[in-house]
Amino acid sequence: MSSLSQKNTRSYSWNSAEYWKAVELRRIVLRFPLGKNYVQGDFESEENELFFGCFSDFDRCLASISAKKLDEKTWKMRQFVVHPSFQKCGIGKEMVAFYEDEAHLNGINKIEFHARKTAVKFYQKLGYRIEGEEFLEVGIPHFKMKKNL
Repeated sequence: MSSLSQKNTRSYSWNSAEYWKAVELRRIVLRFPLGKNYVQGDFESEENELFFGCFSDFDRCLASISAKKLDEKTWKMRQFVVHPSFQKCGIGKEMVAFYEDEAHLNGINKIEFHARKTAVKFYQKLGYRIEGEEFLEVGIPHFKMKKNL
């Protein structure tokens, strides 16, 4: 079990107040640097995903990650983001550990995702491996990564 406070690290529902706080964090960290924003219809496809976040005592979203179920044993990690003020402080590592704990509790034994090239070393330190060749997604280099739990 990770060491993040259980009262601050929790699952949350699609279209909840926490969801929209996480969407704003995703917009700032993942979209704006690429010159992108969300458009109408971007969020409905997430309705069946699972969401996990780390929130401050004042309910500020510090980190967020989502899970899309690919099959009975596999989750696709999506939209992982850590607030810039809290990067390189261990929250990202803690969030991945929390995510993996939740996956295990849900009977999941494999996690896969598309990682930005700049984040590959972070994931490799956590036991994820590259599968396949580099590819472009949203105009930037990515790798498919996987881990068996």
